[in-house]
Amino acid sequence: MKTRDRILDISLTLFNQEGEAALSAVDIANALDMSPGNLYYHFKGKEPIIEALFGRFEDEMAIILNGTHGAVESIEDNWVFVYIVLEEIYDFRFFYRNVGELVGQYPALAKRFRKVLAMKRRAIDSVLSVLEQRNMMSIDKRLRAALIDQLVSTLTFWLSFDVVEGTDRSGPRLIHDTVLRFMLQIVPYMGADGQAVLERMLERHRQMVSA
Repeated sequence: MKTRDRILDISLTLFNQEGEAALSAVDIANALDMSPGNLYYHFKGKEPIIEALFGRFEDEMAIILNGTHGAVESIEDNWVFVYIVLEEIYDFRFFYRNVGELVGQYPALAKRFRKVLAMKRRAIDSVLSVLEQRNMMSIDKRLRAALIDQLVSTLTFWLSFDVVEGTDRSGPRLIHDTVLRFMLQIVPYMGADGQAVLERMLERHRQMVSA
């Protein structure tokens, strides 16, 4: 493994475990059993490491979100899609535990975060359109933008909510619980089929968390 990639991998693990604010570039160098000077040769401090990690995250999210258009054709597909998105975010969870503080501290990330939000919004809009075209749901045009905003918000602030809530759930359990919260928001727009869909969602969640 290249030294640069090793630095990023260890930094991601440390940031996820301890939080970005608790660590310095020296801490990262110590964890790598590397001199600060050697670390500095590859990254001129902690901020470039964070920006490089966000680059990884951006690239992976783009693959997931830009590849969904027309691919999510059922409620079951949608469940899997949301799980994959949340799983990817969880892999880079330190970015999401306190988004507002992070983008305030690293202004260069703000524009890039908004780009990811825009990708989420487009992907959700595309998924809803496919479900509507298949007569699986119907959304009042006056409510569509607000619904999309709420769904984007769920995908963005679920980890912050968990921090405030103070739960001690495992990563998979937290992801499954958040998928259910996301999916329940579309049930009211599913008309006569909504009750049956709800029962399937609750049963799927029960199976996932008990597996």
